[in-house]
Parts: sequence; structure tokens; C-alpha cells
Amino acid sequence: MCRCLRSPWADRSTAAPDRSSWDSITSKVGARRWHIAGSPFVGRVGELGRVLTSVERVPTAGLVGVVVSGAAGMGKSRLLAEAGRRLAGQGWRLLRVDADRLERRVLYAALAAALRAVPIDNAYTEGLRRDAVGALEAGVPDPGAFGRACAAVARLVTALAAPGPLAIVVDDLHELDDDSLALLAVVLRRLAAAPIGLLIAIRPHVAAPNPAAEELLDRLAAEVEVVRVELGTLPPGELAGVIAPVLGAPPDDDLVAEVHRRADGNPFFATEFARSLAESDLVALDGGQARLAVAARAVRLTRRGAVLRRVLPLTEQTRAVARTLAVLRTVDLGRIGLIAEVTGLPSATVAAAFDDLVRAQVIAEEGGGYRFTHDIVADALYDEIGPAECRRLHREIAVRLLAGSVDVLEVAWHVAESASPGDPVAVRVLTEAAQRALAAAPETAAGYCARALALLPADAVDERAGLLALRCRALARGSRPADAVAPGREALALLPPGEDRFRVATAVISSLFLLGRIDEAIEVADGQIATGPAPATLHAQRAVMLLFAGRPAPDEAAVTAAAVPASPAEKVVVFGQLAMLTSMRGRHGETVEFADRALAAAGTSTTLQMHALAVGASTAALAGLVPDATTRLRRAEQLTEDTGGAFAGELGLTRVVLDWLGGRWDAALEALRTVAVELETRQQATLAGALTAVALDIRTWRGELVPAGRLAARPAPAARNMAELHAFAVAGYLAATGDPDGARARLTAMLADPGTAPYGSLLLVRLIELDLDRGRDVTGLLDTLVAVAPNVSPWSQTMLARTLGVVRRDPAQLTRAVDTAQQGGLVFERARAQLALGELSAAGAAGLLDAYRTFARLGVDALRRRAGRRLHELGEKVPRHRSRAAGLLTESEERVARLVQQGMRNRDIAAALHYSPRSIEVYLSRIYAKLRVSSRLELARALDAMDPPAERSRSASMEGTK
Repeated sequence: MCRCLRSPWADRSTAAPDRSSWDSITSKVGARRWHIAGSPFVGRVGELGRVLTSVERVPTAGLVGVVVSGAAGMGKSRLLAEAGRRLAGQGWRLLRVDADRLERRVLYAALAAALRAVPIDNAYTEGLRRDAVGALEAGVPDPGAFGRACAAVARLVTALAAPGPLAIVVDDLHELDDDSLALLAVVLRRLAAAPIGLLIAIRPHVAAPNPAAEELLDRLAAEVEVVRVELGTLPPGELAGVIAPVLGAPPDDDLVAEVHRRADGNPFFATEFARSLAESDLVALDGGQARLAVAARAVRLTRRGAVLRRVLPLTEQTRAVARTLAVLRTVDLGRIGLIAEVTGLPSATVAAAFDDLVRAQVIAEEGGGYRFTHDIVADALYDEIGPAECRRLHREIAVRLLAGSVDVLEVAWHVAESASPGDPVAVRVLTEAAQRALAAAPETAAGYCARALALLPADAVDERAGLLALRCRALARGSRPADAVAPGREALALLPPGEDRFRVATAVISSLFLLGRIDEAIEVADGQIATGPAPATLHAQRAVMLLFAGRPAPDEAAVTAAAVPASPAEKVVVFGQLAMLTSMRGRHGETVEFADRALAAAGTSTTLQMHALAVGASTAALAGLVPDATTRLRRAEQLTEDTGGAFAGELGLTRVVLDWLGGRWDAALEALRTVAVELETRQQATLAGALTAVALDIRTWRGELVPAGRLAARPAPAARNMAELHAFAVAGYLAATGDPDGARARLTAMLADPGTAPYGSLLLVRLIELDLDRGRDVTGLLDTLVAVAPNVSPWSQTMLARTLGVVRRDPAQLTRAVDTAQQGGLVFERARAQLALGELSAAGAAGLLDAYRTFARLGVDALRRRAGRRLHELGEKVPRHRSRAAGLLTESEERVARLVQQGMRNRDIAAALHYSPRSIEVYLSRIYAKLRVSSRLELARALDAMDPPAERSRSASMEGTK
């Protein structure tokens, strides 16, 4: 157990009057920031109440975030520590992550330390902890390293939260490295439904802003509830309670006023002022009170001076050691010799000074090493050094570390802080560090590249080209395509023709594609091909990009004739691209063939197998080849453990599309949010367009028009196939909201050339349905559909047969549609064909009953009621459809509640149900009382909890509306 500052408001420490159960926890979870001997929690009671009240909902509501912000020394860490202590007393588990400004340059340092320190009570979770820490500390370059780290940490956090709620406390979020922030963004959003209270401390204004920290908070706020608690200055009355333990007695009003004025109400600085005054004999105890022993104007002390006074009384040698420690931040006793060399002091002197700092509670033991008890002390010392001396210290440390056998990643940031422009050794070290970090921590690698580029002399063209290429690849791998394009394009202008240049070109083209900048991607591909012989991969990419842009593209034979794949990896990529090419042209038999060839080319490599399976599965799913896509998805899922999170976006998209086509709509919506997080995190805007179309189609059929409207308002994707799928879904929404003209305009805009439209069959069928509803002649459209509908896709075959059956009133065609949908795994399409057949012929009554049940399960009430009416006309028994909230709410109450769940306001609900706003208020008061909730948010969560587990992700449900 360390001895830390006794300030009850130090940001890095805490204590409690009752310590018997707490000591066993603090000894394991970062003693430096949790423990102060004998100091009760004083002040901030209101803020503490807000924090605890916010996370009380975690066991039923899922992840809730609390962001505590305030300037340094305001008590953020103290507040979080007290909240953690109280939650631990209620049986919560705690995972404490302490970020640090200098450790920010060491990838995953704080996160790995937190995982090593969290208490584990069983062998299974201990194994998950080893896996997670190992994934974070893996030093072997591997493209799947980041995905594996995300998956391993997610499994560990899931296990920690399984027995009961888990509190993840992240102190100084803004000081976490970018790779840790990216990992947390993925993990936390994957576990949005888990019972996790996320307590975060962050400074709103720092010298070196960290946009990734605010980006993480913004992404979380879009998915889960995030409560913000801002800590301001303390009033004199509360500040008196903070400084009383330091002074030895409650201060009088004059002393409190003076301390408050000089500290500006900052608790930490107030404590240091009070301590400095007491240790300088400027405070007298009189009648049970502390008062100033001199006139206030005689006190010469600033805030920075109050902090540094902790070190000032020590010898000059001790201060020199303290300054060196401020540069190192964390050391073990084995580094005494290094400190001696840097300071020029004898080892014995350094050891004595080190012990003096421990006794003065400036540094404390933690996790086998020693570090400062509070970052404000470390920062004050570091800032006191001055830029020239600071740079010298970093250089001295770097030189000595390089002379030993240290890891290049440990020395890289010292080099980055001390190198001068033109230093070849610094450029070499930073380049090597970037190469080492590329697979596991691409954000860190990109940062090292940027620093090395800044050090390069102007005439180092070759090195500059290599670093630009490496930075582009790092940013692309780190899912930052927007940032990868510029260095990639600059590298392409400098690199000579060859493998490195084409590798960068592939990264740039892929980044532009993900951003939806298809025309620019084609421009890059054309430019590279024009310079000379290009690899087969580039030719295949270009052909697919041309189709995405709606331009003429070479066929498969021309692509394969342009260049021969030179390796198994290139074959996998090329055949995968050709599978996409043939799919968009409606030749799905060839799609399956090329996907099989890609998998065969992968051989025994699990990484290549995953690539082939992910591309093949997503391509087949988007083509409606459900059985084929399902087989590939299952094989890919068997490889997930070996490949980490590689292709998580493609596999997640495949799963959502298969659930959509396969009639598992609740599962599709539940998975959709997680997959959307993956695609957003990786900036895969093109694939995200397919998710929007799926969600919009489901919501529209269910009558959930409020969330559907938000989806329909999203911009259309740039890629032609995704734009057509988006138009298909938007047209359905517009028709459902009474705008058939708008729907028709959307469809016809996409059907300028129906023969080449990837989703031409779907668009034509929807257009025919619109015109049939308006009594228009559809003969011409039907002829076009027959001409362009591919015969090899069960999806298009089903829609063609159903449309022909409806228009021509042909039971044989409708029977064919039912059978084809059954064989193709198209559950909703099968039910629609059964409904059409049952409405046309009494012989279809059995299928009509199946359709009724399918519509009821999917929540498509309009079609369910239509099937029910037809069953009633045929004299068949209509199954009873039950409301999910039966027994709790009346039908009218549930109708109101479900509209609230969709996000509608009272006046909108009143207009939709033809009630007065006052009536809606009365209904809500009854609903709140019955469900024991007190807000609209709690009502939505309660309704989610009442649904079966598979349906809890639905933000709205209209099944109670009849």
C-alpha cells in the first residue's frame, strides 16, 4: 500500500472512514489514486449523488456513462474514487483505468495495467484476462491484431459483468492513447446492453487536446445514455471542510477566504496552500480554530509554488532526481543507474534522493514500480524544467536506452521529444517503432510516422516516400480512411513503380471506396495502370469501382487477361472482386463460382480463408443467395477466434441481411446496432448504406414510421448497388406515408437502364405494385421485369413469379413463388406469395394461415390483418393475436406507450390518435404508475424489458396497434 498525499481532494487518491473491506480492493486496483490515510469524503455530495443515481439503472438499462469534467485539481478522481468505493460496497466489480500524459505514447499501457490489476475470482476469467493482456501486448505484426484485442477485451469485460454490475472507471480519458480509445469505442458499444457503469473523468481544456476522446464520448452518447457532471469551484464553506484536516482544526473565516481567493476555489490547490502555510508556521491554532498568524499580504505563495513546495525543502540533488522522474514518470529500482547517468550524480546519492521523495510522498510504489502520487505534481515539475532542459533529459534517456537492449517502442517517445530535424537515428528509431506498432496499434504507428516525417531533411525523398506509404497504410488499417488518402496520394507521387507503390494504391483506393468517393478511386486506379504493368488486384478493383459508379466496366475475361495474380493472397482478392462484379451483373452462378475459387486459393491460411469467406458471404447475401451465404458465414464464424475481429463489418452485414431475408427481423434489428458500430468505427460508409436499407424496410412494414422517417432522411450511398437498395426501401416508406408520387420518382430515377441495374428486379416490382394500387396499366413494366429478372437468384425468381401471379391472376405462378421462396430461405417473400395465393384461390387457405402466423411473428400488422380478413371470409379460424403488454396496460394505453417508445412527442401522439394533448398526459400518468417509471426514457426501457430477449433492441413496436 502506497503512502500518498493526504489531501482529501487530491485528484488521484481517496479514503473512507471504514476501511476494513476497502483495503483489500485498493491494494489491487491502483493504490496511487485511491487511498488517503484517514481522510473522509468532504464536499461534492450533490455531484456524488448524481453519479450514483445515474448508474443505479445499469442492472436493467444496460450501459450508462457518466462523464465528470473539470479543471485539474477540482476533485474529479476523488469523486470517481468515492463513487467506486460505494459501488464496491454494493457488490459491484471495479475496473480502474488510470491514464497518464507521458504513458499516452506507450500503446495500450494504461489499459493493459488496468486489466492486470482487476481482481479475478475464478480460473475461467483469469484465462480471459491472460488472453486480453496478451492481445494488448502482442509485439508480432499481424493484420488481425486490433480485432483480436477488441474481441479478447470484450470477452473479459463480459465475464466481469456476468455475475453482477461492473463499474469501469477511466481517469483522465483525454490522456489515453488513441489506440486504447479506438478499442474502447468498439468494445463498449458492442456491450451496450451489458450491466456496465462507465465513470469517466476528463479535463475540458488541455494543452494537447485529444479529439479521439471526445469522439468516443460522442459515439457513446449516440447509442447509450451519457450523463455529464461538471465540477466547478467550491464555495468557501465547503472548502473549509477540505483544508481542515491539513490545518489540524477548522479554519476561521479570514483564513478560508484567503485560501479560497488564492486557490480560486480549486480543492487541490487549496489543500497545498493550507499545507504550505502550516509547514511554514504561518497558521496558528487558537480556541479550536486555525487562523493566519501573519497578515495576508505577508504571504508570498502562488498556486504553482504551493505545489512545488512539496519538493523545494529537499536538497538540490533530490530535486534533480525528481525532475528526471517527471520525464520518466514510471520507474523501477533497476533504473537507479539510468537516473544517475542522466543527472550526473553518484548512484548512492540518487538512491538517497529517491528514498527522500518516497518519504515526502512525492512518489509512491504501484504495480512493481514507482510513480508520482498526483499528476499535478508531476506536471508542475515537468513544466518547471524548461523546454531546453526537458529536451536534453529526453535525449540523455533516449541515448542510454538505445545503448541497451530495450524495446524500441519504449524509447520511441523519448526520441520523438528530443530529436532535432535531420537526425537520421531518430528517423530510424521512429520508423522501426511505427513498423512494430502497425498491426497492433495503427494509430500509434501513424503518429510515429508523422513525427519522423517532421524530422526528415528536405532532400530525403526516398525515406519520405516510404514513411508516407507507411502512414497511409497505418491510417487505413486504423479505420481512418479520410486521413489515409492525403499521405497515400503524396506517396504515390514519390514512389517508383513496384510492389510498394501498388500496395499504397490499393490502400488509397479502398479508403476512397469506404468514404463513398468512387470517382476519385477510379482516378487513382487509372493513374497507376497508366504508368505501366499493374497487378491483377488493381485491375479487378478498377472494374468493380466502375460498376459502382454506373460506368461501363470490363468483363471478367478482360480483367483476368490484364494480369495474372502473382500469389495466393492476390488470387483471393481478385476472385473476390470478380464475385462482386458478376453479382452486380446478375450472373449469380458465376458469383458462387468465383467465391469458391477465392476460398480454394486461400489454401491453409486462416487469414486468407476469412477474407474469401467474408467477401463471398456478404456478396451472396446481398444478392439474395441465402443458403450459399449462410454456409459461408458459418464457416467464417468458425475462424473468428483465429483471426480476431478481421472483417467484422462484412460478417455482421451478412448476418443482418440473412436475418432480414430469413424472417428473423428482431434478430436483425438487435444485431444491426452492433454492426452499425463496427462499420461506423471503421468508417465503412458504403456498407453502412445496406444496413440503413434493411432497417428502413423492416420499420416501414411494421408501421414504425417515426424511426423509419429518420432512416429515410439519411443520404443515399454513392455506390450504385447500395443506392438502388436504399431507393427500394425509401420508396416503400414514401408509399406508406401517402406519397406514391415521391416513391415513383425515386424508383424511376434508379431505372434509367433497368438491364444493368444491380437491383433492377426489386425496383421494378415495387414500381409495379405502386401502379397497381393506383389502377395504372403495368404491361410495359411487367415486360421489362420479365426481360431483366435473372433466373438464377431465388430472390428475383420469387418476386417475378409473385408479380406475374398477381397481375395475371395466375395461381400456378403464385404457387411457384411460394415454392421458390421456400427453397431460397426467403421467409417474408414466401408469406407474401402465400397471402396473394390465398386471396386469389380458396385452395390457398392452408398457406394463408402460415402467412398470418409469419406476419404476426414479424410484426407486420397490416398484412396480418389482411390475411385474417381473408381467413374469416373463407370460414377459417383466425388465431388470436395478443399484445405483449397484456395484463399490464389497456390496448389504448399500450398504443400511447408504444408511440412514446418510438420517440414521438405528446402533441404528435395526440394528432396521430385523434386525442387531445391533455388526454395523452392523462394516459401517460396511468402508464407511469402501472409500470412504475418516471420518465419517457424509463418507459421505453421498461417496454424493451417486457419484450422477449430477442426483441429488446426494437426501439419501437406497433404490434399493439390494431
